[in-house]
Amino acid sequence: MSMGFRDQKEAKRRRWRLIKLLFSTALLVGLGIAAYRTGTVLAKREVTVLQAEVGRLSADLAAIRDENTRLQQETDAANLAETQWKERYETEVPTGKARELFALVKEQIAKGADPARVEFLVAAAAKERSCDSEPVTKRFLVRTPISVGASDAVTMAGGAIIVTAQGESATDAEGDPEAWFDTAKPLTVRFAEPGGAATEATGLLPLHHSVVRGDREHRFSIVAAERQGFAYVTGDSCAFP
Repeated sequence: MSMGFRDQKEAKRRRWRLIKLLFSTALLVGLGIAAYRTGTVLAKREVTVLQAEVGRLSADLAAIRDENTRLQQETDAANLAETQWKERYETEVPTGKARELFALVKEQIAKGADPARVEFLVAAAAKERSCDSEPVTKRFLVRTPISVGASDAVTMAGGAIIVTAQGESATDAEGDPEAWFDTAKPLTVRFAEPGGAATEATGLLPLHHSVVRGDREHRFSIVAAERQGFAYVTGDSCAFP
């Protein structure tokens, strides 16, 4: 009787252990499934985040590439413009003697010369000149602040132009003024015409100047004479234009 009771009790314990084992196993399986599902959700969420980051980085990379392309195009355009301006500068901007003449033309126009007349004279310069080829040279006294004389003016162009000059006095070793002009300093030569019209040329000797009267151009060159205080003026007449 007691053996049958013990057997029943032992069987009951085995069933209970089996139930606990099954419960533990089911619990572990459930936890594993829950962990797997949680991991899957987290992994999917991480993948989604990473995909979004990849998309953003791809968009940024595309924007950078577009910006680089734009900058390269602007650089190429700037280089082309620089080349074109350089070629234009080399073609259009005068150099050497042409540059000097261009500066002279600008200076004369700035002083009030008629641009149309300047253009006319430049065009006329290419034409063959017909001159008398009989230049006339005369000597005259250059006026200074302390010297004026009867021989301080000469007539040129057949008496149609009166030439005079004004300079600065030379000085001696003590700095006192001499009776003649200083050839190392600029002087002003005046060309007066009947009726009061006059033109001037200023600078260091030798000086060159021309006066147009009607259809003749009277060209003059002024140089220092060998005698102190005097200068030579040489005049020639050419057809104009």
